[in-house]
Amino acid sequence: MLTSLLPCRLRLASALFLLAMTVRAQEAGYLIYKGDQEVGSIRVSRSVSAEHVDYRMTSSAAIDVVWKQRVRTAMETRYRKGRIHAVHTTVRVNDALRDSSNMVTGSDAAWCYVHPGSYFQREGDSDWTTARMYYEEPVDQDTIFVESVLQDCPLVRTGPSRYTLTMPNNNRNHYIYRGGVLHEVQVDRSLIDLVFRRM
Repeated sequence: MLTSLLPCRLRLASALFLLAMTVRAQEAGYLIYKGDQEVGSIRVSRSVSAEHVDYRMTSSAAIDVVWKQRVRTAMETRYRKGRIHAVHTTVRVNDALRDSSNMVTGSDAAWCYVHPGSYFQREGDSDWTTARMYYEEPVDQDTIFVESVLQDCPLVRTGPSRYTLTMPNNNRNHYIYRGGVLHEVQVDRSLIDLVFRRM
């Protein structure tokens, strides 16, 4: 009886060990402010497995620009063997798709599509993404791969644990870290400025 149960217990122990080793999720939350008013929230997560590191980010906010709009975003970024392997993002305004981007790595290249643009092959080789910046301070990095535009964009250190990321349309995000942990993102846009603060 004992010998017949042993293989089952070993299989169960092995399965539990593999599960513990392959899925280690880390989650964090940020509140979105417009001025002093809380308008939404962001959830970020990082899951580590034997083969992949997956980052996920979702946000929801009610923002008044001329009239109140419900803005929801979703982003998934996958690393394989330390390199960016796949990206998918969406931005919905009042449930209508406004923007999206997709990148898939094939055997010969990384292929990108930014809605409503066209397909193109990825240029640049930065392995830092905006998703990764929510979990690690980008010390000594001068470019960041921005998932929404699928391009490497310049990052400048502006002070101790402070960085400014500039997008192709000249929009800027300012990242503030404390002890290596991201505490605040200041989002400068032409019509609206937002702040993301860690919960």
